[in-house]
Amino acid sequence: MNAAPGNATSLAGHLSVPGGYLDAAGPLIQPRDLGKHLPDLRTGEVTTVLATVASIEDSRYALGALAHWLSMERESSMPFRIARSAADIEAAHDAGDLAVVLHFQGCDPIEADVNLLDAYHALGVRVMQPTYNARNRLGDGCLERANSGLSKLGRAAIARMNELGIVVDVAHVGRRTSLEVIEASSAPVIVSHGNPCGVYESRRNLTDEQIKAVAASGGVIGVCAFPGFVSAADADLGKLLDHVDYLAALVGAEHVGLGMDFSVETEEDYDYFGYEEDTYPRPPWNYPPGIAGFADIRNIGDGLAGRGYSTDAIAGIASGNFLRVFRQVWGR
Repeated sequence: MNAAPGNATSLAGHLSVPGGYLDAAGPLIQPRDLGKHLPDLRTGEVTTVLATVASIEDSRYALGALAHWLSMERESSMPFRIARSAADIEAAHDAGDLAVVLHFQGCDPIEADVNLLDAYHALGVRVMQPTYNARNRLGDGCLERANSGLSKLGRAAIARMNELGIVVDVAHVGRRTSLEVIEASSAPVIVSHGNPCGVYESRRNLTDEQIKAVAASGGVIGVCAFPGFVSAADADLGKLLDHVDYLAALVGAEHVGLGMDFSVETEEDYDYFGYEEDTYPRPPWNYPPGIAGFADIRNIGDGLAGRGYSTDAIAGIASGNFLRVFRQVWGR
């Protein structure tokens, strides 16, 4: 653990974290469902969330999904703001609104045209994964046995993301591909949601080499509550925090964040996304007690305080570390 002097303490049984929590993996946050989740987001003190727009779909799907978000923003009927800059996140917090960062979990929507990155950036997308679980035109996903690296198109896409100010995310990216992405990127690279193999071995989790490479780029790794990535059995908040401890000891707490990845998938969804049972248990997915949904996210601050993390370290893990990267890549 990387706790600093002046340990945080809970007041009245609950630690209030300045700036609230940033969830870097929010696939449940969709335009049609946002209102349903807002009460739990507020209870959990979540102030910023990365909303999954698309992953393995084509450009037509992605444009339709973005149009839905932009329509909701224009209507101003819900207390949220699409965040295109760090200043937008701060303005949302000041107004008591949820800051929504538009996130692609995979670059299939650019198809074979890097120029589509310009269009998606203009429409508000600010974080993108090169691949999802499977191979695409940019490189291999984490479920590919071949473990090939970044393609020529992939290198061009990373370069253009850097130029545009899109944060590159290597969650779901194959191990060799992720290392080549980090090497190719001139900006910090993040893992929006992923855990260390040093705590629990999974093809979806991260090796120490990957973790150190992300940290060396200046990036952040979001610890993930998905039960199949936390432990073999009986996952709970404590076991999730074991992943925080491991990362903090390996690369420092300043490179740790949160990416909960709360999701409700059907058997049809499971087949659509091409999940494999040796890595992803079949649904239903039951999240760990103490961190079972958005309303529980604030328990993480209490748990970290109980493990001796300082107030500053907790605030960084809760949101500040990801915000530091966003400011650096997006600018003000």
